[in-house]
Amino acid sequence: MWANKIYRGILFDFDGVLAQSMEDNFKAWQIATAKYGLTIKKDSYFTLEGMPAKDVVLNLFQDHGQGVPDIEKVVRLKDDYYLRFHQFKLYPGVITLIDNLVENQVPIGIVTGGQKTRILKTVPETFLAKFNTLVTGDMTTKGKPFPDPYLVGCESLGIAPEQCIVIENAPLGIQAAKAANTYCIAICSTLESSYLHETDVVVDSFDQLRDLEVIENLLGGSLN
Repeated sequence: MWANKIYRGILFDFDGVLAQSMEDNFKAWQIATAKYGLTIKKDSYFTLEGMPAKDVVLNLFQDHGQGVPDIEKVVRLKDDYYLRFHQFKLYPGVITLIDNLVENQVPIGIVTGGQKTRILKTVPETFLAKFNTLVTGDMTTKGKPFPDPYLVGCESLGIAPEQCIVIENAPLGIQAAKAANTYCIAICSTLESSYLHETDVVVDSFDQLRDLEVIENLLGGSLN
């Protein structure tokens, strides 16, 4: 069914899809929560990736059976540490594909659970300018796994969800994409494929996106 559809645009998750930022995010959450006596593991956070920051705090503390502290303060601690020590680095193949999409006038956007202030402060403006829209975690009442972020992204691009491809790397993002009725491709950048079973297609790396038929068709076979 999906193979016969005509797609007009792509929405990308940011952390773990475009940017190699999940380790930096994890370290920032690890330090922020440790100040409240919480010890978290990577899988505990990686499976929550895409969720608005306030909800991440709630889930981390509740899942560990601990009382939830001042949520806003924990989020600020996390963001402060991330802003001080993060390193902006894209995955191999990102610039090539994004530039090709731009050259072919394919509508593209970023849909992230990250705070807008954090994205604007840590991502070069020249990179963000390549995208037609940016939807952040503080722009919708309901974040991933609800469809709202991707529905807003589709609306911003001016395309129907059924005509949109979503690139994700985490279960909650996949659930959001599928709930929005988009076609979802998952990348095993931070989690094994067993975590990503609800998606339509799984690839091992961003580079492999270029070989998928739906991407080639979207670009009219002009991918370099």
